[in-house]
Amino acid sequence: MPDKRILIVEDETIVAMTIEDALQTMGYVVVDTVSTSEDAIKMAGETRPDLILMDIRIQGEKDGIATAEEITGLYHIPIVYLTAHSDEKTFKRAMKTRPYGYLTKPFRDRELHSTIEIALYKHRLLQHRDETRQVAENEEPASVPEEKLRYPAAIEKKVLDLIDLPVFVLNREMHLVYFNTALEHLFEKMGYLTSQRDVSVFEGASLSFLGNPRDYLVVLETRRMKQSEKMIIIDDRRATYSVMRIPLIEGDTARYVVVILRDVSRELASEQKLLEIRESYEKMLTQLGEITSITSDDKDPRMQKIAGIISEIVVTMAKMDPR
Repeated sequence: MPDKRILIVEDETIVAMTIEDALQTMGYVVVDTVSTSEDAIKMAGETRPDLILMDIRIQGEKDGIATAEEITGLYHIPIVYLTAHSDEKTFKRAMKTRPYGYLTKPFRDRELHSTIEIALYKHRLLQHRDETRQVAENEEPASVPEEKLRYPAAIEKKVLDLIDLPVFVLNREMHLVYFNTALEHLFEKMGYLTSQRDVSVFEGASLSFLGNPRDYLVVLETRRMKQSEKMIIIDDRRATYSVMRIPLIEGDTARYVVVILRDVSRELASEQKLLEIRESYEKMLTQLGEITSITSDDKDPRMQKIAGIISEIVVTMAKMDPR
């Protein structure tokens, strides 16, 4: 993740600051944080970020969807929508702009990270595909078979096989139409052979973390991305995997489900550790507050001085980030 640059468009200051802090922790560069449609369009042109996080409800004459549409037309920058409003009308309108992702508030840091990485990856694939088509049209305009330009293109397969995240694609009959090398390696570690393409993936490898066919049909029917977490045993250890199911839409129809697997065990352990630290921190503040209350009632000037010092410590610690 070589210093990917991100523009945040969010009109709620606290939310914007929280997202900026999370992105910087993940290693991204935040080029700017703006709150209006006008500033979003201006900064998109000036900074040319790798990705834009766009809140749907923003200040200005245009909302986030209209703003995203204009930016896409001008600069072709991938956009991920952020919204607290997940009603069907807003969702359908947003989907018409072909966003690279859609997150409903509140969301967790790892959901934000996964969505951004998938969006950036999808953008790279589309760029490679467009370049490949351009070369094919320029060099052999009459001899390139139509099927060679259809999904999955050869260049897409090469890129997918290079990444270390297991990826596979199912059609509406729940049959495999693609899987990459990383998925094969994962299946081998778990003692399974890679599923055949002409049978249902759920028949070929009944892996609990895959869920059930209904989970995938819901993604196709609603055309909405779904994410879940599953515990599996791999290399004699317990691991928690994030299972991201993404509809691949052609025209108005979701024809495929792209599934991306990611080991989030370390992230979950870090979150649990942070929670424990926060609880200890809050307990310490409470105890210091009780000590302050006791010592401040003492008539001894020395005890009152100690109470003042402890009170200052409590105020200072309350302003600190427990991380």
